[in-house]
Amino acid sequence: MTAAGVRTVALAVAGLLVAACAGSSDTAGAPPAPAPSAVPAPDDPLFGGQWHLRMIGIPDAWQVTTGEGAIVAVLDTGVAYEDEGPYRRAPDLAGTRFVAGWDFVDGDAHPNDEAVAGRPGHGTHMAGTIAQTTGNGLGGAGVAPGAAIMPIRVVPAGGEAAGGTEVAQGLRFAADHGAHVANVSLASRGDDPEVAEAVRYAIEKGVTVVAPLGEDGGASAAFPAAYPGVVAVGALRMDRSRAAYSNIGPRLDLVAPGGDLSADGDRDGLQDGIVQQTVLDQRDTFCFCFIEGTSSAAAHVSGTAALVVASGRAVHPADVRAALLESADDLGVPGRDDEFGAGLVSAPRAVRVSGARS
Repeated sequence: MTAAGVRTVALAVAGLLVAACAGSSDTAGAPPAPAPSAVPAPDDPLFGGQWHLRMIGIPDAWQVTTGEGAIVAVLDTGVAYEDEGPYRRAPDLAGTRFVAGWDFVDGDAHPNDEAVAGRPGHGTHMAGTIAQTTGNGLGGAGVAPGAAIMPIRVVPAGGEAAGGTEVAQGLRFAADHGAHVANVSLASRGDDPEVAEAVRYAIEKGVTVVAPLGEDGGASAAFPAAYPGVVAVGALRMDRSRAAYSNIGPRLDLVAPGGDLSADGDRDGLQDGIVQQTVLDQRDTFCFCFIEGTSSAAAHVSGTAALVVASGRAVHPADVRAALLESADDLGVPGRDDEFGAGLVSAPRAVRVSGARS
């Protein structure tokens, strides 16, 4: 399995060492102006550029909860979560709560993100989208900043393909150690019985599993998104149109922001990617990097699932999934369709839906 969505550019902010952002001049399909929020925007300087959070209703959902009590396992390249040996904790994760995870690549209790030259850390970026430290006057915000992250490394350094055994072990670890949500921003064209059984095990143990549908741009479903019970996610551009790389089809559950680095829909001079802090090139160098991909879309849904769990409206994976789908903002033709699924995930409505078993 490969980490979906690692195309990147970087943004210079707050004096951190990053590359300049070079973009296209595409200004077609400028997004509609967001509705005024009932919740004050956080003081994070990049929040104004995090169109992707506002698209799903952040910070309005925080009137109900910011995710306290929910645990999200991030199965990925690891997370820059600790100061340990040569590794450093990402500055904009300083206030994020972490619980113990595991490194199934190296077989130890330190699942740090090991970025290599030219490939910013994927797992740290996903963790930031889910629960970046918010309201600290630094960088950006996350969907569920009150949630805890359980870092689980299943992808080798450099974002090479993850082995099915490691992914299966990671899912079982998450299920056995109290995770409520598992963000698996990985995609494989091949069915793996070991992973399929681990997905089933995790869901039965109460873990809502979220994964990207894939990035072939066609009507196919990648694994593990194709497995029963997994929340399968596609990606949108800033203008709420489907990202060209995002898969479609009957297995699609819903869509979320994934970005488009070829566009500048709001004409701010920056590419329309998903921006969060991550480790860059080395273990102690960080950037606020833009990426695009269905991985990021899945992370937005995982953060929203954490909000649903924390709200108390739903805990069982089937109920969390139902809350996400029933509250989605319908796009395209009325009702569910193969391009947008149930629609765009809506955090404020998802934390207020009624009727889900708790």
